[in-house]
Amino acid sequence: MPSIFFPHAAAGWLALLGLAVPLAIYLWNRRPGRVVRVGSVRWLQAAANQRLRNIKPEQLLLFLLRAAVLGLLALAVAEPQQLLPVPAAHGQVLLAPGVTAEALAPVRPLLDSLRQRGYELRQLSDVRPVSAVRPWAALGLGADTTGPAPVRLTTDTVLAPAPNLWNAVQLAADSLPGRPLVVVAPLSVASFRGTRPTLPAAVRWLPLPPPDSSRWPVAAWRIHPDSLIVRVANGSELAIAYQQIRVRQPAAGQPLGGNWGGAEIRLSSPNTLLVTENGARRTLPLLNRAPRWHLSHDAAHAASARVLAAALRAVAPTLPLQPRLVVSTSEVMPPDSLDWLFWLRDAPLPARWATDPTVHVWQEAGSSTRPFATGFQSAASSGTSSIFRLDTASGAGAVPVWMTAAGRPLLRLQRPGRYRLHTRLDAPWSTLAELPELPALLLPLLLPPAPATFQPDSRQLALSQLQTPVAAAANGLEPAAPRRPLAPWLVLVAGGLFGLERLLAARRNRSVLAAMPAPKSSTAQRQSA
Repeated sequence: MPSIFFPHAAAGWLALLGLAVPLAIYLWNRRPGRVVRVGSVRWLQAAANQRLRNIKPEQLLLFLLRAAVLGLLALAVAEPQQLLPVPAAHGQVLLAPGVTAEALAPVRPLLDSLRQRGYELRQLSDVRPVSAVRPWAALGLGADTTGPAPVRLTTDTVLAPAPNLWNAVQLAADSLPGRPLVVVAPLSVASFRGTRPTLPAAVRWLPLPPPDSSRWPVAAWRIHPDSLIVRVANGSELAIAYQQIRVRQPAAGQPLGGNWGGAEIRLSSPNTLLVTENGARRTLPLLNRAPRWHLSHDAAHAASARVLAAALRAVAPTLPLQPRLVVSTSEVMPPDSLDWLFWLRDAPLPARWATDPTVHVWQEAGSSTRPFATGFQSAASSGTSSIFRLDTASGAGAVPVWMTAAGRPLLRLQRPGRYRLHTRLDAPWSTLAELPELPALLLPLLLPPAPATFQPDSRQLALSQLQTPVAAAANGLEPAAPRRPLAPWLVLVAGGLFGLERLLAARRNRSVLAAMPAPKSSTAQRQSA
């Protein structure tokens, strides 16, 4: 028997009081008429009273129809809804973007076991919550060889931008509530950016085995007119090691000799190298001089300047060319060009450097910043840094680079080359000075610009970092039952009954008029008299 739910039962009961109207009309029509004694008409008194007290079938039917119309309208005011059966909540297997069927070979037995248990196959994406259900035949599981060709998975190239699995999995969990989710993805560091969200307990991770190693060129610079040095990164599951290889500069358009991990490097112009890898091309700038960094601070920012200078000195050996860092308490800037200016002062930035698009500028929060308690956790860190004071002012068109646990930007890119830290690095403001990954966080900002689609980092996250924190367990949650509104159907039936009532009422009036005797003329009345 279907279950009926009334969201507005009180309004329906009040509307049901309208049944008193047809009842009052019906009872009023049953009252006997007034008797006027006129001659021999008095002998008809008993018969007339008996006829008036009889309930005619047509009158009773009209009363029932009018009461039914008002009753249905009262039910419609209560807005009844039918609770439909809850559909079966199938488990979901979510494939990370860019995962091919060949990469799933090590976990095919586990996927086949999930398929037999009724799990559905979907794909994650950064542009939509989750894809439609994909056939298991696309992975070669449960395929019908007599049917049409299976639909292939939507895959990306090897050099596609690494997805943000934090965001993709959270969107999928919100769009598929109350269902067990199994995320199949490589646990590379490049795939997890921003603050780790709170995921339901029903989310499980099935990591794909990482590649043994990867090798790619990251930078190159000229040391002599006929010699180049290429820095090559060798990535493994645990770390990234850098190697510098010295080669002879070839002629324009000729490849560089050496082992570049399957890539080909050519000198496309005097200051640019062209790297071709897996059919994709990218440019690599050829550096000609060491970068110049200048850090200027006042007394209020001295403690934060010491932390920043130590982090920059820790980053310097990993850069292609050893930068020249100058730390000064004077506002006088060097006359030569700069690559980075770290302006740790409450005073505004000098106009010369504010308008120079070739200089990268780093600024931090001013002294008027108010207390704001929150936390910050990087993707590669298992601990959380505390933030005690945070500048919450928002800038139009700014892009968040680091986000706090409260969802507010910690580091913001205001425009190309202009970074603003919304707190400071010293202890009264935050515990970022105790963060071991602080130099690693600064490294992507200080490296020469590289294409955003090139992220072959092979470092892996520990599985323990993906399972906490979690939301309340989803095993006891029942999915909401779908509801069907019944008010439109009740109004439609009430309209049909009202039309039937009008038809019977008109028929009754015609029968009454037909039963009345025709009036006699005055001459006939005189003759009768």
